Amino acid sequence: MLAFLRTAILAIDRVTTRTVTIFSCAALAAAVTLACYQIVMRYILRQPTAWSEPVLQMAIIYMVYLGIAVTFRRGALVSIDILQTYAQGRFATALRWFILICILILLGQMFWYGWAMAARAQVNIHPTLGISMMWAFISIPVGSVFAMIAVIANHLDPTPRPIDAGG
Repeated sequence: MLAFLRTAILAIDRVTTRTVTIFSCAALAAAVTLACYQIVMRYILRQPTAWSEPVLQMAIIYMVYLGIAVTFRRGALVSIDILQTYAQGRFATALRWFILICILILLGQMFWYGWAMAARAQVNIHPTLGISMMWAFISIPVGSVFAMIAVIANHLDPTPRPIDAGG
């Protein structure tokens, strides 16, 4: 039963991590394109657009909150891992579980408060875009759910750590 659950979680993770990677990269590409567009329109053609700045901000927000799942899955967050490096045996196992629980609590709070923010912002309409501000804030709970899956998958199947060459 545990082997089936592990396999299922890792299969779900492969799909979700691939999906958020694509969407995060698309949001990054959109942000870069919009930033270049803004520069050309504002400083070269002297015809600034009002819509490009808020769309650029939303693209960056989605890139960050969806991309955090990819970062968690790859174990690429900056960390102080001296305890993990020297921990052995049961202490190492307990430490990994403690870290997992702490991260899941943090992501659970992100989900909870992000959902509350999105619900409150549902009635606020962006003055330039004419859409609900909920669409910006919903990225927080959505990203936290994907990050929870990635954290659990990284716990079940950790990514190999590169050797630090110093220097």
